[in-house]
Amino acid sequence: MASTPTPPPNYSSVPGPRPSENHNHKHNHNHNHNHQNTLKRQRNDWSSSSGDYSNSRPAAPIAAAATDITAHGGGNGGGRGVYSSAPGSFLGGRRSRLAPEFSGRKSTRNAAKKHSGLPRAALNTVPHSEAANEVLTYLYNAGNNVAYIDNILMSNEHRLWEVEDYIYMLKDFGNTGQLLLAEKVYEFIMGKPNGRVAKGKLTSAMIGTLGRLGEINRAVELFGESRTEGYGMTVYTFSAMISAYGRNGRFADAVELFMSMRGFGLVPNLVTYNSIIDAGAKGEVSFDVVVKYYDEMLAAGVRPDRLTYNSLLSVCASKGMWEMAQKLLTEMDGRRIIRDVFTYNTYLDTLCKGGQIDLARRVFEEMCFKRVWPTIVTYSTLMDGYAKANLLEDAIHLYEEMKLQSVCLDRVCYNTLVGVYAKLDRFDEAVNICREMDGCGIKTDVVTYNALLAGYGRHGMYAEVKRLFEEMKARNIYPNTLTYSTIIDVYTKAEMFQEAMNVYIEFKMARLEVDVVFYSAIVDALCKNGLVESSIMLLVTMIEKGIRPNVVTFNSIIDACQQSPPLEYGVHGSTQAIEYPNEQSSAMLIDDAFQTKPGEDRILKMFQQLASEKAGHIKKLRRGRQDLHCIFWLFQTMHELHIKPNVVTFSAILNACSRCNSYDDAAKLLDTLRLFDSQVYGVTHGLLMGYREQVWFSAQTLFNELMRMDSSTASAFYNALTDMLWHFGQRRGAQMVAIEGKSRNVWKGEWSISCLDLHLMSCGAGSAMVHDWLLNMHRTLFQGSELPKIVNILTGWGKHSKVMGDGTLKRAIEALLNGMGSPFRFAEHNMGRLTSSGDQVATWLRQPGVINMLALYDVLNHSQPAGPPHGYPALGY
Repeated sequence: MASTPTPPPNYSSVPGPRPSENHNHKHNHNHNHNHQNTLKRQRNDWSSSSGDYSNSRPAAPIAAAATDITAHGGGNGGGRGVYSSAPGSFLGGRRSRLAPEFSGRKSTRNAAKKHSGLPRAALNTVPHSEAANEVLTYLYNAGNNVAYIDNILMSNEHRLWEVEDYIYMLKDFGNTGQLLLAEKVYEFIMGKPNGRVAKGKLTSAMIGTLGRLGEINRAVELFGESRTEGYGMTVYTFSAMISAYGRNGRFADAVELFMSMRGFGLVPNLVTYNSIIDAGAKGEVSFDVVVKYYDEMLAAGVRPDRLTYNSLLSVCASKGMWEMAQKLLTEMDGRRIIRDVFTYNTYLDTLCKGGQIDLARRVFEEMCFKRVWPTIVTYSTLMDGYAKANLLEDAIHLYEEMKLQSVCLDRVCYNTLVGVYAKLDRFDEAVNICREMDGCGIKTDVVTYNALLAGYGRHGMYAEVKRLFEEMKARNIYPNTLTYSTIIDVYTKAEMFQEAMNVYIEFKMARLEVDVVFYSAIVDALCKNGLVESSIMLLVTMIEKGIRPNVVTFNSIIDACQQSPPLEYGVHGSTQAIEYPNEQSSAMLIDDAFQTKPGEDRILKMFQQLASEKAGHIKKLRRGRQDLHCIFWLFQTMHELHIKPNVVTFSAILNACSRCNSYDDAAKLLDTLRLFDSQVYGVTHGLLMGYREQVWFSAQTLFNELMRMDSSTASAFYNALTDMLWHFGQRRGAQMVAIEGKSRNVWKGEWSISCLDLHLMSCGAGSAMVHDWLLNMHRTLFQGSELPKIVNILTGWGKHSKVMGDGTLKRAIEALLNGMGSPFRFAEHNMGRLTSSGDQVATWLRQPGVINMLALYDVLNHSQPAGPPHGYPALGY
């Protein structure tokens, strides 16, 4: 990537320390609780009192700013701007049918990775006197000494401007988490003979501060008192309460209050609309709900400002709606609203969550050209995006550039780096990062340990997993639900069922809340052990308990179903479809040994059974499953629960088609795609049926949309599609799809007359490319040119990762080339490389009949069972 933008010499994106930081008694608990209700990675709130935006006050390590809904300078605008938007404008127009669902991430395991433990900082632009800064410093130094605080306020009263200085201080206390100071200052100034307007302003500021600190009940109480006393019946006080509700995950209450305003004769203004839109963003409400308030705002003649768009972008960020974010930015430009660092940070977060890493790089580089200097939030967002896209080296490279720029890392950056190094099996460097954190005053937390536990488990270092788990508890770093699910997942996949059961019992004793990540981890572990029936019953249990499964949960089971050998008959010897599931059929869905009595813990019973089997105390009782009907039921359930599939789901169903014994079964399976995406269905079904010419235009449109995805997302789909087509004899169609993917640079590898790199391709895609590559050589020969001295085919990597030894792709390509009588043989010191001299290949290509073997055709007889057409070798996959 390009070098990190270099800000001016006097610029600092790293906040400095506030004098005598004092984290108050209830704040840590409330702050962490408040974070649970905010966007998972969004750290950008905004102040609405001014159009000027810069870095945060030096209050905490996390640079961010917060919505200031108590400022009185917003007004309701002067009517519509030149560039206006009709109601529902953002929902109109053509959307990519594949985004964001199609590009959904493969895992939600990193969802808990966020800023934690320290208060947010926010820009405070309220007009104030110089004396207010001095008094603020005195108050911070006072700590929890109530008498000292009272003395400071009384002795400096004559130096402060009326109410503006006090509002300034209240806002600063909200930014830095100083509840006690906020309460004492508010109590002091409200005891003075202030007018109704002044009291209204002060109360609005205090409600905003309480909302920011998570003291929502106190804010509600204060709001009620102010209305009773008569000074709280202002649009700004209502707006402050709406914002406080939004910050604390109570969007429904925010809406109810917003709807009640006109009944009190209050007309919402720009501050109010920004508050309700931001409340929707913090509550992770769907975009079509939030945009209604934007449309109402325009209809009322209130002109949106930068804060409006930043909040709308936040709604997009949590859901990866990067195309909608682009529309918002276009409208901002049309209204001549300048993007600030928070706009860019939110857009980057949206792109990263939407899998648009390459575009995120370009946006990051664009910032410096527009003299919008990155903050630590910018860096941490991009680094986290790299890590989740598995671009681990890029994340480390960004870290090195940050050090060169003397940018101090925040907690998110450090924890992300620990996870990156752990994934790369570079644990010494991960430990060094932990030491660096401590040296910077940022203590390792549960997120740090979770990253290390996952890394050690991924690399089979089970003794380290156990040691680290005990260490974190000894340090009073309490494991959370993700900690337990990570360790259970590690132990179960290693078939350490007794250890997994012990951790599960400890989890139950801790009385932590079971969430979708916990269940999904156990479902995935069961699937990896071939317990498809058990995972289905656990899925049913989730739904019964009101825990909504996500696409990751379903993907694990779908993948396990399509990988298990299909049965000729159902469980009871019937060829009829199995019904899933109900009380009468539940015994068919789970191993007999896993059946539970009412009130019995099903997960514990499963671990007990698995542990006994592993120890050899009882015989394994598991059986297979008719995977086709299983997938039908899973897709129907997804549809009923309104769970949208992502690329893993689409690829899994195409892979399942590759395992069907007939065109009819594959066609029935593809029909499930109609429930979710008619475009994908039309292309895949048409190509399977041999209607290549009729559907190729639609296929090109689909491939164009795939270009917007990251390369791993696109290659997974191309691999699955070519595998399915190759399996059913649609060889020419498979080759065209593979060539299309190669021309679009889906697979990163060498493609030349001397070397064919197949390391990221599936068996079908690789086989199709071998045919095309050899045909190109044949044309080269008959045009009078010579072949290189040595020609190579690389098969040393598997479909998903590096595979040492006898991988599936290697066996398939070897069988293909041997079946054609080619001279390619594996290199003596590189068992993943097929090689031959150019002269030998030329001699072979000139033999009669070879050209006929290299040309590929589609088999159009759909009634025949799947199998290689006459004249082609069976690949054995």
